[in-house]
Amino acid sequence: MTAPAPTRRRVAALDGIRGSFMVLFMAYHFGLTAVTGAWTGINVFFVLSGFLIARLLIAERERFGRVDLLGFYRRRARRLLPALVALLVVVAVWALLFADDATRRQLRGDLVATLGFVMNWRLIGDADQYFAEFGSASMLRHAWTLSVEEQFYLVVPLLLAILAWFHSRRVSVLVLASLALLSAWWTAQVGVADASAQAHAYYGTDTRAQSLLVGVILAYVVAGRGRSPRTAPSRPLVESVAWLAFAGTVAAMLFVPPMSPLFFDHGGLLVQSAVVAVLVWACVVRSDLSLQRLLDWRPFTYLGERSYGLYLYHWPIKLWIERGWPEIGTAAEIVVGCLITIALAVVSYRYLERPVLDHGLRGLVPRWGRPAWLAVGAPAGVVVLALMVGQVPATGQAVDPANVPTLRADQAPYVPGSEPATIAVFGDSVPDRLAESFPQQQYEDLTVVSLAQPGCDLLDSRLAYRHVEQTPECRAGKRDFASNVRSAGADTVLVMVPTFAAIPHEDPEGRPVWLESRQFRRQILDALDRLRAGADEAGAVMQVATLPCRDPRQLATIPGISGYVADHPEVIDATAEPTTVNGWVRTWAAARDVPLVDLYAALGCGDGPVQKIHDVTLFTDGLHFDAEASIMVWSWLAPLVRDQAEEAGR
Repeated sequence: MTAPAPTRRRVAALDGIRGSFMVLFMAYHFGLTAVTGAWTGINVFFVLSGFLIARLLIAERERFGRVDLLGFYRRRARRLLPALVALLVVVAVWALLFADDATRRQLRGDLVATLGFVMNWRLIGDADQYFAEFGSASMLRHAWTLSVEEQFYLVVPLLLAILAWFHSRRVSVLVLASLALLSAWWTAQVGVADASAQAHAYYGTDTRAQSLLVGVILAYVVAGRGRSPRTAPSRPLVESVAWLAFAGTVAAMLFVPPMSPLFFDHGGLLVQSAVVAVLVWACVVRSDLSLQRLLDWRPFTYLGERSYGLYLYHWPIKLWIERGWPEIGTAAEIVVGCLITIALAVVSYRYLERPVLDHGLRGLVPRWGRPAWLAVGAPAGVVVLALMVGQVPATGQAVDPANVPTLRADQAPYVPGSEPATIAVFGDSVPDRLAESFPQQQYEDLTVVSLAQPGCDLLDSRLAYRHVEQTPECRAGKRDFASNVRSAGADTVLVMVPTFAAIPHEDPEGRPVWLESRQFRRQILDALDRLRAGADEAGAVMQVATLPCRDPRQLATIPGISGYVADHPEVIDATAEPTTVNGWVRTWAAARDVPLVDLYAALGCGDGPVQKIHDVTLFTDGLHFDAEASIMVWSWLAPLVRDQAEEAGR
């Protein structure tokens, strides 16, 4: 006979912790940049998850002498899969109806990885940057936490069974503490030195295990304890400790910067997890704390009970709002996004999650007998939808270059040079995508190498009003520019001025520096001078390209930037029509005798934003050249860069 899962009285304060911190976490994603360290809130949920799951398993083993693994995994599936599968179906249908090819290409793998609870490792493999503010973030990026937890659920029953052999809670706690310390040590070895390391440190099951293990340790510490004042520690002591732990957890969410070395290199994740564990411990061992009156507040506990839906739905809602309502300001996005998410989570909990938790799939289809078809058919349907979503041409194969028109009608047919040449491109994701789409078969004498870094900036200072830090790869790319050009064997290096060059930055005191200032102009030109010196050192010819014009309405739909430009419309004007920066670049190139690649003029930008040339759409996502447009741009760019390099080398 299968042993029933033991039940415990729900501790309302724990729901209050989940609900209150979930509100902060959602607000952060919707644009509340004041909570700089909201990302640390993930540790709150990991510690709680480790504690609650381990506590149930420990209680079940103590009561029945064993753990019903099949029952455990059935309960986990009932809790996680209904809402998750519903979300995946909605995202897949949206992608089929509205998404561009690049988004669909990414979502194909994301849908399957999320369903298989390995999304965190997919993001690690792609060196995904969680804090990248500009670009097309995955609709399912946030599913990495579900993957970490589900992988933990696979291991923790076995771990607890092994610990049960010792018949000692002290030994169990010692083993678990050693494993948590090992995870913290390993996180420091992974580090945050480059994009791959940062992705691993942030998303890794091995690096995040320390927080989950702290929760398991807490489950052993409180195992068998009641909440009677007679057996609990003294109220004044627990009261003081609880408020200190709560303050420390909130302080981390307010002040810890993204990818803080303190947290990833020096054990901060483990320390914060221990602080959260103290907070949870205080709420479990006593029921008469003043802090609990705050955490037991019904709105917090209500949201805490529905926190899974809040987390699951808020991220796609954020991206859909920013795509469909680009002019929305930050304040409006926070309010509207939170209200929509809460409403959807409430409906999901009432009509989808709760019925399955209480009655299994029969709670959804009571008249269909044994609804095993739904258990198999729903996940299978997600896989089928993922395959349908992925039915788009692969990158680089979407367009036959022979069928793409040239950029300029007066272009002469391309004639290969007598000697092979290597062109290195430098800048942000725009030249990086261009290099990826280079039609090699049309230019057999040319090789294109990308030295560009997505999100990179000419300047090291931060963007005004938006604390976007340069990645280590970007800083290293500028610092090691000469050696990178030399290693690439480049004859010429094309510097494409990054998009950020048309956005105001901050001075050391945090004040905005606008394009009209001499200070901004001087910083841009000094950066170009450093790159030219690096090209000369590497023995390569440097060429510089102007910024293209863009449709401001498209720019405002880029996830991560829409709220920013809605609050600062003057920024979008400068970015869409970068005439000021381009004027500086042209003057600098003429004064330094650097060959100019006037992309702005070649696209015909003088008459305003250009959306299409020869019926070829330039920027579907508002920022990067589409695959067909890239080939069209190369038809003009490749011979020009090669000829200017040869002329400069004579």
